[in-house]
Amino acid sequence: MMTDLYITHYYVRGTDPWQNIMLLPEEEAFRKAAELASAHEGETSFYRFADFINYYPQRKATDEAVRNGFIRLGGHPVLEHPYCFTLLESDYLRKWFDEGDSLRFPLDEIPDDKISFTLGDSCAKYIKGETLEVLTKQMLCEKLHSFDDSPEKLIRSIAPYGYIEAQLWFRPEGTEETAAFSE
Repeated sequence: MMTDLYITHYYVRGTDPWQNIMLLPEEEAFRKAAELASAHEGETSFYRFADFINYYPQRKATDEAVRNGFIRLGGHPVLEHPYCFTLLESDYLRKWFDEGDSLRFPLDEIPDDKISFTLGDSCAKYIKGETLEVLTKQMLCEKLHSFDDSPEKLIRSIAPYGYIEAQLWFRPEGTEETAAFSE
């Protein structure tokens, strides 16, 4: 079962998928958010940068809650803020990123102690005050098993959230470093 699963990260074509604004120092993150909002006015995936004064503390608190929950479950995150992926694919996110590019990694190649999952968008659930259930890879597999090993059935059960979010707490070897934060 695990060999059939993979995680996907969507990003806008021409941008660096390994740039995470939350990994920048706060002042630099706000400066970069203003630049991105101005350069991409009206683009869906950049709207959060136009409201960064509200988004930043929500994202920071969400990441901290998920990270702490993952540590309690035995995880060993390397980063303070994860790279966000989805389990399998998400038509919603593909459209949200303007049919851009994506990265994909087989789930069985990701170390168990470096990836966590939430059923739905972690930040959206946190903002709404909903329970943020953090899962390890093993816990996700058990939950999938209770849904006949069908990710699609599990995803339908968590409506209105149309995907399972995966938080990657490290940068895999072999991914190129970039010198500057790009769009």
